[in-house]
Amino acid sequence: MPANMNHYDAAIRICVDQVTDGRICGRVVSRRLLRPFSFSDIGGLLLQLEEVLDTQNFPQAFERTRTFCPGRGEGCSDLVAKDLNSGMSREEVEAARGEAATFQLYVITRRNTTWQGFLYWLDGTPRQEYASVLELIKCVDERLSGKA
Repeated sequence: MPANMNHYDAAIRICVDQVTDGRICGRVVSRRLLRPFSFSDIGGLLLQLEEVLDTQNFPQAFERTRTFCPGRGEGCSDLVAKDLNSGMSREEVEAARGEAATFQLYVITRRNTTWQGFLYWLDGTPRQEYASVLELIKCVDERLSGKA
């Protein structure tokens, strides 16, 4: 898939449907996926997204995870599109909105065993850059803390 994908096509739309006591839940849609998937907290969201990134190898990790468990990274293979033509349609992704908030997540690189990129909130808030998953969590938490 990486040969036909660029970072803008690889965007991941996060539809936050509920914020309760700092805990977010919602859906993820993307042209990278065959269908949306749900998440019940930010930790679960990040683990599922890491599996998608590993399965598609885009962006490519600069370090490989070692494991004694064979088959790691195959858990979401039935969810991940082989190419952009087999994934969710652009119209379906564009139409998806969360009840509490919606943002586009761009993971540009995966250096130092973490993510770097930026996110756009669909309400017109300026682009926010993050240099690690921790900074990404902080951006999301600061933005959604008033929505509880």
